[in-house]
Amino acid sequence: MGSYDSYAKQYNDMVNSGGPEGSYRYILQQLHSLSDLADLKICDIGCGQGELAYRLSLLGAKVTGVDLSDKLLEYARNRTNQVSWVHDDAMSLKKIDDEAFDYVVSSVMLMDVPDHKRVYEAAYRILKPNGIMIWVIMHPCFQSPFSQPLGDGSRKIIQYDSQFWKSEGVGTIRSTLGAYHRPLSQYLNDFLTSGFSLIRVDELERDDNSVDNLPLMFAVIGKKETFGPIK
Repeated sequence: MGSYDSYAKQYNDMVNSGGPEGSYRYILQQLHSLSDLADLKICDIGCGQGELAYRLSLLGAKVTGVDLSDKLLEYARNRTNQVSWVHDDAMSLKKIDDEAFDYVVSSVMLMDVPDHKRVYEAAYRILKPNGIMIWVIMHPCFQSPFSQPLGDGSRKIIQYDSQFWKSEGVGTIRSTLGAYHRPLSQYLNDFLTSGFSLIRVDELERDDNSVDNLPLMFAVIGKKETFGPIK
């Protein structure tokens, strides 16, 4: 995997143009439906340039944004000082105390880490008992490596079994830096064995009037259970 530091400006421009808006909207709506966010503690794992964490802070939440890219955190710190910005690895969260948060959110970043289960385990550790994690990923069924829209609302799925992919030459940030492709069963089973129970799952369609109406993202809400991770 490459470093997002080299693409920080491009990533910031992409977010500001509405790139991950569907994920942000989903997370905000679901948090609203669960409780009043005022004074609740929320950790945004893989916060990037801080847009989602910033919006959460406007709702009165006490937000911590965590990312491994120094350059993206520079954008985040320039955006607001009402969020605690932390440079840390999502797969360990070593700088975060145990049972510190009511909610953990992760927007479209689990595909960028080599071991997503370690992210779940770190999230479990920093959540309070019965705390909630919400995560959103690109839909691995329909957004598989090199899948191609056919112009009639369908897609041609290519190299579905590829577990890691990147493109040669010009492409999206993720295709250039590389990303991990995993089946839904792996994401969900690893989430459950990390100590979470499922509250709901959703498939998020595109909201850009594209003829491609297949789900763009896959979203999960889970609760930290007291029985702990299953070994």
